[in-house]
Amino acid sequence: MLSADANPDFAWPDFDRWQAFFAADGTFPAGWDGLHVAPSAQTPEAAVYQQRKLTLFSEWLDMLAHRSTVLAHYARQGIRARIERQHAGPACPACDPFNAREVGPGLDAVPPFHPGCRCVLVAVHTPPANRRPRAYARSRARAR
Repeated sequence: MLSADANPDFAWPDFDRWQAFFAADGTFPAGWDGLHVAPSAQTPEAAVYQQRKLTLFSEWLDMLAHRSTVLAHYARQGIRARIERQHAGPACPACDPFNAREVGPGLDAVPPFHPGCRCVLVAVHTPPANRRPRAYARSRARAR
């Protein structure tokens, strides 16, 4: 696990870009608790902030590593997938344009969209075409 003590000035330009984006919008995703404003350096708050930032970075890398595996799993099974935002809190300006959108085999619009993203891929269930009702359903319909 990464340690804030090992590198107190942990630089992550993508984090800084997303932090500025969310600050400008005035809305931070749930995964950004405690990361809205960087505290002054060399304070106890700065150490906690750096550790939280490192944890978010670790989660981000894990999600990036697994997204292609999840999409490939659905593709192998012939199952369509869509994006679902898990958090029911305030709207996320980065994720909401993708919520409920179906995805294809490409990775151009697949979560995570930002560090702390809580969007997931879920299966799109469709009923089989030309499916006959089961015997118990037919007999029940005749009884009416």
